[in-house]
Amino acid sequence: MAEDTIAVKWYYRPIWVIVALLAAGPFALPLVWLSPALKKLHKIFLTIAVLIITVWLIMTTAEICRVVIKQMEDIKSIMQT
Repeated sequence: MAEDTIAVKWYYRPIWVIVALLAAGPFALPLVWLSPALKKLHKIFLTIAVLIITVWLIMTTAEICRVVIKQMEDIKSIMQT
């Protein structure tokens, strides 16, 4: 390897960090921050992006649950009449 190239373990390489983020979401953020192959700006961007997507998914899941519960209550009231 060239002297200016940093020898990085395979799981710290950017492609595998991205795969881990796609597979594990916010649970892979420690891997992002421990990776010496990523620049600080990339780490910040990935962290913010993952957190925004995570919050959006949580809010969407909660809304879907509310809609399903409402529909189940409506069906229950129709079945009882």
